[in-house]
Amino acid sequence: MNSNQKGLDRIQDILGNEGQKAVKWLGSISPDFADYIINFAYGDLYTRKGLSDRDRELMVVTSLIAQGNTGLPIQSHIRGMLNVGWKREEIIEVIIFSIGYNGFPSAVNALISAKEVFDSLETTPK
Repeated sequence: MNSNQKGLDRIQDILGNEGQKAVKWLGSISPDFADYIINFAYGDLYTRKGLSDRDRELMVVTSLIAQGNTGLPIQSHIRGMLNVGWKREEIIEVIIFSIGYNGFPSAVNALISAKEVFDSLETTPK
């Protein structure tokens, strides 16, 4: 299996259908950018041994909090945390814990993003 197919499979495993949609949307802007996400991030990094998917998603979300990222990146990976077994309460605790290292503004933004993800899941038809 090539890195493209591995990447697409891992995106589905971690981010689900929303992740597939996000990559497709980014590909409509820049196919090369989408290829980097598929082949490098998910085809190479996410297929490495040594870390669980729970650990990977924790690392991604805490990195995004530290960078002050909001919107699509952090929302996708908060959804990814849920997909790999994190509970909402655990995600909120991660955000609270991040206050000590990243400050209140970044944590507030992350909490708002988490709420948007949680709310979208409650209103999404099954």
